[in-house]
Amino acid sequence: MGPIRVDEGAERLHRLTKELIRRYQFRDWNQICCYGVSISQCHILDVLAEEGDLTMQQLAKRMFKSVSTMTRVVSQLVRRGYVKRHQDPEDRRIVHVSITPQGKAIVAAINRDLIETQKAILKAIPSDQWAGAFKVLEALAQGARRWQETCCKP
Repeated sequence: MGPIRVDEGAERLHRLTKELIRRYQFRDWNQICCYGVSISQCHILDVLAEEGDLTMQQLAKRMFKSVSTMTRVVSQLVRRGYVKRHQDPEDRRIVHVSITPQGKAIVAAINRDLIETQKAILKAIPSDQWAGAFKVLEALAQGARRWQETCCKP
């Protein structure tokens, strides 16, 4: 058996990632939505918990969404008390967003549940294969970042 050609590899990668993403989306719907937040809202809270205060433009860029979309979703999170907005003191046209203690608490609870799911998934894989799986996932993530940086500049 010879090396896999790039077109064959791309088809196989497509099938495998499609299944993996579908299963993770199902997991996310089941575990995140029971907290009363949408998947998009959860991703925003997660980014703000990790990165701290961001402008709406920075947040939109990290979420791969338009500023208008982020404004709508952030407004929902502000109403729930999970994030707060404030204008930049030097340029009032710039709006900053930061996570509140309530937002941090909901993200922490969601992440605890998701990590429990990850433990169950890992237990189904022999532990001597974990390092290889992590290495492949890191390489795929890096490849996706490089592709996105070159193909999808605004």
